[in-house]
Amino acid sequence: MHRAAATVLAPDADARHKELFQSALVRPAIEGLSGRAKALPLGLRTVDASLPEGGLPRGAVVELTAPQGLARSTTLALSLCASAQAEARLRGESDTRGAWCAWLDPTQTLFAPALGRAGVDPDRLLVVRPNLDDLARVAVRVAGCHAFSVVVVDTAGVPGCRGEARLDRWVTIVRRLALAVEGSDTTVLLLTDAAASRAMPLPAAMRIELERLGEDRLGLRVAKDRRGRVTGAQSIELGKSA
Repeated sequence: MHRAAATVLAPDADARHKELFQSALVRPAIEGLSGRAKALPLGLRTVDASLPEGGLPRGAVVELTAPQGLARSTTLALSLCASAQAEARLRGESDTRGAWCAWLDPTQTLFAPALGRAGVDPDRLLVVRPNLDDLARVAVRVAGCHAFSVVVVDTAGVPGCRGEARLDRWVTIVRRLALAVEGSDTTVLLLTDAAASRAMPLPAAMRIELERLGEDRLGLRVAKDRRGRVTGAQSIELGKSA
């Protein structure tokens, strides 16, 4: 297990996320979650506006799939971690619950400079680098401990990295992850390659599909939602969502 090196945080990150949470917390809370909003916003306004309830569901598994090499999957995942940490600071929690996030990085492609740009506090981010063969087992254990607000499981990596996480057996694993976080505040974000082999769609609570539409535009579609709130592809200007 490794922790990413410390970097300088984005100066406006706290103010941006505080504004988002002040609006998000007025939504009805899930029973038993002590006033937390149902969804955890990513802190990217145009992305959150495209999602049901303005963010990703808590206590659930979300699949974020994109063509391999589209770095925006990592951008969105880091922003989700920054939002979770900002929420903990906004609440003034005396302990570290909710402030911690975990990133499972079997291809070792997460770099410290990206954390600073996203406003992620590296002192509250646990980076785990298991072998691909151990990734599923480690993911279930990390998610099941309920110590983390966000657990990112990167099965995609970047082109040229050794190994390839096939998704054929992840149907069962996603079900185990969903059971592990059910009723908790933890959001599991599964990063996948859109072209990865899979026998059937993964049973995630939400599936978000990304595609690059141009140099500065991203296509985002909610392809699956457990309450049926799917959307068509929406064009997002990257400069305004970052």
